[in-house]
Amino acid sequence: MLKRVSIQNFKSLKDVTLDLQKVNLLIGPNNSGKTNFLKAFNFMYQFLDGKRNIADSAHYKKDNRNHINVHLTFEEIVTDPFREGYRHLVLTKSFDYKGSEIYTTKFGWAESLNTKDISFSENEDPGIEILTDLTGEIIAYRPDPNQINRPGPLIVNAKQVDAHCSNLIAFFDYIRDQYFDIFLRIQEDLSKCVPEFSQINFQNTVPSDEQRKIFGERTFKKIGLSSSTQGPIYWAEELSEGTLYFLALLCIINQPNPPKLLLLEEPEKGIHPRRIWEIMKFIFQLAEEKDVQVIMTTHNEHVVNAFSSMPESVFVFDKDEDTGATYVRNLQKDIIEPTNKKNEELGLDKVDLTSNLGEYWMYGLIGGVPANVE
Repeated sequence: MLKRVSIQNFKSLKDVTLDLQKVNLLIGPNNSGKTNFLKAFNFMYQFLDGKRNIADSAHYKKDNRNHINVHLTFEEIVTDPFREGYRHLVLTKSFDYKGSEIYTTKFGWAESLNTKDISFSENEDPGIEILTDLTGEIIAYRPDPNQINRPGPLIVNAKQVDAHCSNLIAFFDYIRDQYFDIFLRIQEDLSKCVPEFSQINFQNTVPSDEQRKIFGERTFKKIGLSSSTQGPIYWAEELSEGTLYFLALLCIINQPNPPKLLLLEEPEKGIHPRRIWEIMKFIFQLAEEKDVQVIMTTHNEHVVNAFSSMPESVFVFDKDEDTGATYVRNLQKDIIEPTNKKNEELGLDKVDLTSNLGEYWMYGLIGGVPANVE
């Protein structure tokens, strides 16, 4: 599992370090750096995949001659009691005195999460294979029910779900032919999450003129769900956004090469407030049963409330108005514990910020709100 992420000079992330849990929540106002944090993973992935030109516009804007550093620390899988510790993957982009760029990527391990004495491999460029072995392919997912409910074209070899899950029709068509066991697994998981549905159905449709212009003469299908008793089929446009979101998450997790690190942007998007808690329970369930680590962002107080019992998993993002740099505080370590310590010194009662976490956040009591909101 990814235990620590340390980033310097990437976009607004001048210098941030997060110690992660199994499921993690990033909260804060727009433009506070939450998405930049997720983009740093994609930056490292593309960089190791050979796309070095992506670094040109990625540096911290206040001083573009500073180095970019992305340091990921993974908990070592202990198979040998004499070789415990942490695996480190480090990417550094810096400039020499003439302004030319220097790239260094390293892989190593150390016995402690906090040690600076890392034993690096002689291989200075670990390549994309090491990162994908630890995380799977890195994509920041933002399932959009408004795209999922539309008929979609069939595309050859669509074994990967795209960021907005707009290609679910093509994905299902591919796995039904090539990975039928995965198709059956998604149906089985769907019936556990949404008991009224246990079968996934498809029907050919006639593409619109606009779709023909974009995709050419392809076969288009729409998706629908039904029960095992052969009741009526509810096609995508008739299904709730929450059900479509469940279906999208199941496809992401059950891909032939599923992510071990799931990045989710605003899981509440397009979901009715009454269904958000169901989505959150499902995400926690996925993390536990599928052994997936999750990092998600939100602007919704109901999502924040789902973390009331785990404040150590919440990270509050804000931005310094003078420097434009993001700073991050852990809700438990940097907000709750110092507040309680100060109250104790003053002889005051402890404040239970987690009793109604979403509301306290909306009121600005823990930070992570727009500067003009009091």
